[in-house]
Amino acid sequence: MEVAECSEKLQILKASASASMAYSIVQFPVKWQSINDESYNGGRLRLRSDLDSISSKLDIHLKDLKEMVSSRISVHSQAVIATRPAIGASLSNKRFYINDLFLRVRIGDLAQRKQALVTIGELLSEDIEYVKIVALDIDNSITLLISFLESGDACIQEQAARIVSLIAGYDSYRGMLVKAGVVAPLVQLLDSPSCTSTTVSSRERAAHALRELTSNSDNVWAVCAQGGVTVLLIVCANVDSRGKLVSSAFAVLKNLSRVEEVKMFMVEQGAVMELVKLSRQKEEERKVGSVELLHYMALADANVRQAAISMGMIQSLTQLMNPDLPYSSKAREVALSAIAFFCLPSKALTDDLISSNFLSWLQTYLNNVDYAVLECTLNILVRLTRISEEYSKMVGRAGFMTALVSSLGAKSCQVREMAAQVLCNLLLLHSNRVVFIQDGDNLNRLLQSLEHGDGKTMAKDLAISCLVSLAETSAGRKKIISSQHFVSLKGLADSGDLPAKKIVKKLCANKLQSILTRIRIT
Repeated sequence: MEVAECSEKLQILKASASASMAYSIVQFPVKWQSINDESYNGGRLRLRSDLDSISSKLDIHLKDLKEMVSSRISVHSQAVIATRPAIGASLSNKRFYINDLFLRVRIGDLAQRKQALVTIGELLSEDIEYVKIVALDIDNSITLLISFLESGDACIQEQAARIVSLIAGYDSYRGMLVKAGVVAPLVQLLDSPSCTSTTVSSRERAAHALRELTSNSDNVWAVCAQGGVTVLLIVCANVDSRGKLVSSAFAVLKNLSRVEEVKMFMVEQGAVMELVKLSRQKEEERKVGSVELLHYMALADANVRQAAISMGMIQSLTQLMNPDLPYSSKAREVALSAIAFFCLPSKALTDDLISSNFLSWLQTYLNNVDYAVLECTLNILVRLTRISEEYSKMVGRAGFMTALVSSLGAKSCQVREMAAQVLCNLLLLHSNRVVFIQDGDNLNRLLQSLEHGDGKTMAKDLAISCLVSLAETSAGRKKIISSQHFVSLKGLADSGDLPAKKIVKKLCANKLQSILTRIRIT
């Protein structure tokens, strides 16, 4: 009966123990038996060393077993699970619960370890207090989690990557992660081929963690030292890479390229050519990521800008901008920003754009409900109408006026100001004024825009400048005075607005002059 009972207890211990503990439990009786029956081959010193080693291991495992007993962890059938604290529970309850989870991670069996890691990830994603407890209050928790990034078990590796990624989201703990050596295993995770046990989710979370860590330029060199630049470029180019993995990898490269030396290394390694090639591919993540990165790298580097243009980047931009192709608003925004940077400084490139469907595409986006896309479109129009009278006339004839006036009533202050600025630029030309006043609604809406908001705004000042330009023509003056919204302009003048006063005075003087002229004629 005693033998059976001992055997049962040994099985319970082995089921609860870590792999290392289980190995030691098995080895101890084997080693003891070899000494007992005089089959031991070593001398006294070797014997003493072996016994000391076994004794030391057993001391460590005894400590673990005591922790197991105190926490009542044994096998699944006998485990006592601590109750998960409710939202708003005290800090001590949270600390006790997550300590219990980490105890399971350290000395529980494989199933317990996996479940504990899943629960830890859930807690950290829900409550920042748990992040703080894990990072600061639990001994060796960061080192333990980092060691699991190299685990042969895909589930443990994935959950560890998730937890590390969550902790990396907080600036206060990034330095702690880097000091503990997190960068190397994260880069190795990214470098794992798709045929290995490493899951796509693990690689995505590793890329996201690196993205968070490199948002602070202090950690850029730590990533570069592990060959991170090359690994990330390979990830971006790999046909098996998709979605979040690609977008996060591009984001990390963008963070790394903030350091001039790293950017130059990327250029020397042929990154510009590779990125232009990637921008030609169909997948949106790859196109958008490569365009964004090239744009960022070229901002303060004319050589990178020229190299990207000469390698055919503009074709990729026009593809992203084409409203007939199924790209997201984010893709349109990226393309429009890049076109403004790469093309508009060059008359030749701008002429090429204008001769294509560029203006009609801009008209489409001017009616876009996405404010980010709308702002990018207006930014191009502001710049285009400043470059030359020729372009300004083209924009005026292309039918932008009505959409621009409609944008004066937008909720976004930025959109209102930019739309008013484009109109201001356009109405400096007589031919554009003629086009503008042909549609009576244009003038009514322009006057109506003076009613938006309280007080003086940039948009109102620009709208008044538009009215000043329109008042240069007799037809414009007549339309302004006869409009039902003329009272809006007069109200501004009565409130003391100087530009409004000047234009009203000018309009009234012209009206009086025309009355006197008619009297003389009669």
